[in-house]
Amino acid sequence: MGAKVTTATAERFLRSTRAADRATAAEYLANLYLDIGTFADERHAAECALTLLADDPSPKVRAAIATSLAGSSRAPLHIVLHLAKDQPGVAGSILLRSPLLGEGDLIELAATLDAKGQTMIARRPALTARVAAALCELGALEAVIELARNEDADILAWCFRRMVERFGTDGELREILIRDPRLPIDCRHRLLASLGDVLRQSSFVCALIGTDRAARVTRDACARSSVSLIDRSRPAEFSSLVDRLRQSGELTTALVLRCIAGGKVDFFGHLAAHLASIPQDRVRTLIVSGRDLALVALFDKAGFAPSIHPPLTAAIHLWRASMRGDHIGGPREASQVMIDCLTGSSDPQSVAIVSLLRQIQSDAIRASAIETSRSIAA
Repeated sequence: MGAKVTTATAERFLRSTRAADRATAAEYLANLYLDIGTFADERHAAECALTLLADDPSPKVRAAIATSLAGSSRAPLHIVLHLAKDQPGVAGSILLRSPLLGEGDLIELAATLDAKGQTMIARRPALTARVAAALCELGALEAVIELARNEDADILAWCFRRMVERFGTDGELREILIRDPRLPIDCRHRLLASLGDVLRQSSFVCALIGTDRAARVTRDACARSSVSLIDRSRPAEFSSLVDRLRQSGELTTALVLRCIAGGKVDFFGHLAAHLASIPQDRVRTLIVSGRDLALVALFDKAGFAPSIHPPLTAAIHLWRASMRGDHIGGPREASQVMIDCLTGSSDPQSVAIVSLLRQIQSDAIRASAIETSRSIAA
């Protein structure tokens, strides 16, 4: 449309009472200003007219200016900043695309705009860490969801934690974050735990299987999920995961047994070192080649219940043999040697541990069968 408009036509349109005419003139003037071949006096006149039109009562006129100027680094900065604070239908293209909006401008806008304006900022490509942090701290839920979807945004670990603290109970955000490989492991655990809380408190689930069983099922599911997270975490993240498990009350005997039975030996060593306040290298040496008495002393200092010392020791011996190549075994075999250590004991604690180990072994067998079926299908 702008190509058919002449300067004379634009001047006539500017005096029109019809918003559509003024919008056409505004688009023409914006393009004239941006045209590198426009003479300086014409550009100045266009800038003055655009400055007035930026306050036009019709949002259609203001939106025409915003759309025309949004993608250009040659646009008049004062008009861009003015339109960036307009209503969402006008400001959207500016907030989303304008290269003239610097980091400081975006942070200020994130703190003052409504949810729709914040959402447009959250969709910007190459969003910097400071702007992302401002949105995590001040943004509405809709904006935080869009930020989480923005794979091009530089989101720091503490910002992910702030998202989870503020809106971790929202199902849509939780689903997006759990799929995000950038999410820190402690945040991932917290989201899985919150999902367990939702299921446990669901009236439908409680009516279907009963309150006690719902609590037990979700607790077991959370424990299995916590162990599965270890495979997806880097050693550098082990400390934050341990801290998170302690804070949530999930650093239990059952979790310790699941870790060692599942072959999470590196994490088990990190956990033991953390709880016993012993250097990692020393604990690693004990697990790889330490005598049984030294292992028991480590377990004591870490606060592990005496009733689980024998199965822990037996599992470590099996994993040592596997690493040497003397024995081929996995979680199923590790669970069995742990069960064998306690078989025949009438001690209530040992009986409960054997029951748990049988469940762990059952889970391992089921997981192995599923993996084998998938391999055959592939």
